[in-house]
Amino acid sequence: MIRIENEFIQAEIAPIGAEIIVLKRRGAQNVLWKKEDSIWNRTSPNLFPIVGRLIDDNYTLRGQKFQMNQHGFARDCLFEVIKIATDEVRLLLRSSEQTKVKYPFEFEFIVTYRLMFNQIEVSFQTKNLNSHIMPYSVGGHPGFAIGGELSEYQLDFHESMILERSILDGPFYSGKLETMDINKELSLENELFENEALVFKSPPFSAVTLTHKSQGPMVTLSSNNWEAVGFWTKTFAPFFCIEPWWGWADHLNSSGDLEKKIGVHLLLPNQMESVSFTIELH
Repeated sequence: MIRIENEFIQAEIAPIGAEIIVLKRRGAQNVLWKKEDSIWNRTSPNLFPIVGRLIDDNYTLRGQKFQMNQHGFARDCLFEVIKIATDEVRLLLRSSEQTKVKYPFEFEFIVTYRLMFNQIEVSFQTKNLNSHIMPYSVGGHPGFAIGGELSEYQLDFHESMILERSILDGPFYSGKLETMDINKELSLENELFENEALVFKSPPFSAVTLTHKSQGPMVTLSSNNWEAVGFWTKTFAPFFCIEPWWGWADHLNSSGDLEKKIGVHLLLPNQMESVSFTIELH
């Protein structure tokens, strides 16, 4: 485990998947859930080079078919530590013969964790090392530990707004939308997640707080440029996920062509793109 800390918070990151396993205030408990394989075998996976699931778990690229499991392969790969300081670590995944079987591109994918007061900034940097366009998506998937019933928690959006939920049919998007009128907060109930995740594309909010109704706010996730936010849990599971995404799963009518996939980023040759989000501990 790789440990970073400052005078306010501490974090531990696993080189496999560059996955953050522990995040806590000094002297306090871990806000991330301690994974149990029988419930969910992840804690805070990093999603690359796709977010969500592909129809039949495959895609085509210039007429050739490739297989890719849900959320891509980065979460299962060993990352190289390329920079480490007391309060920051940077981890690198390079393309290899193994990754090219699933994703035929030369790339560098860097995950950086940086502590700032009571916050941790998570950055994803993707570089296209090819002489042609590289389609990709990226995202975070932190799961936060909750105790008791889900109904004891709420999401605080800090202002009233009308949200459009993208309706899922299984793991794929149906193309239908549901309007939700939010009066600053959304009380969490298991019924909200009977049809998989609660997803908002092009969210009109830049921050959301997971709050225990009687004990107060736990964590706030924020980003100035996220393209979608997913909220997910399993029925009666002791975790709740807030997922910042730059891309999403296939639609039911997707062609399967990765370059034409809705929401995919088309990174130009020898170019680099960076996105980030922040987790604030209360």
